[in-house]
Amino acid sequence: MSAFTLKIIACIAMVIDHTGEFLFPGTVWMRCVGRFAFPIYCFLLTEGFKHSRDIRNYLMRLLAFAFVSELPYNLIHSGSFICPELQNVFFTLFLGLLMMYLLEWTESAVLRAFIVVSAMIFAETFHFSYRYPGILMIYIFYSLRDFPMLRDLNILAANIRLFDADIQSLGGLALIPVSFYNGKRGPSMKYFFYAFYPVHLMVIWLAMKIAG
Repeated sequence: MSAFTLKIIACIAMVIDHTGEFLFPGTVWMRCVGRFAFPIYCFLLTEGFKHSRDIRNYLMRLLAFAFVSELPYNLIHSGSFICPELQNVFFTLFLGLLMMYLLEWTESAVLRAFIVVSAMIFAETFHFSYRYPGILMIYIFYSLRDFPMLRDLNILAANIRLFDADIQSLGGLALIPVSFYNGKRGPSMKYFFYAFYPVHLMVIWLAMKIAG
């Protein structure tokens, strides 16, 4: 299973999740399916970090789409253009990538711990999507990349123990498609997947407005 296929799975899960959350509230199965998306994105972020030839450009892309996505994200969650209490998942992914980038610059255990904890505190303080557990999940995929069994046990534990919503425990099931990853990129369509996030949020928000 290529990275492209995993992205498709994550996108489908995300659309089902957000459709259930905003158009059909109370439809639990849709929210359950949606738990697949974020862990897959975290895994793909660490793979992208390993294979990217220009991490700084990668960081800038994530940050640019974080700002582009903020308007539809705010509209769909609060109905307003600005919502300081919530920041979209691109900010979380950007911070996770920045954390990995900084970790590569030092072998000091103390400094590495400082970088990880600082990223977690930053995500929590500024209300990034998935908050500090999201950053921790990225770190687990990054630090235990060469130890898949230990990695998977920690991802399962993170989903079960660290998130407030019990339903997030199902996020560990994302490890099933991840386990079939073959290390291949597949078709790129890079900007399609970046744009998909804000576009699908805007479409769902428009549907909400039409439905009244």
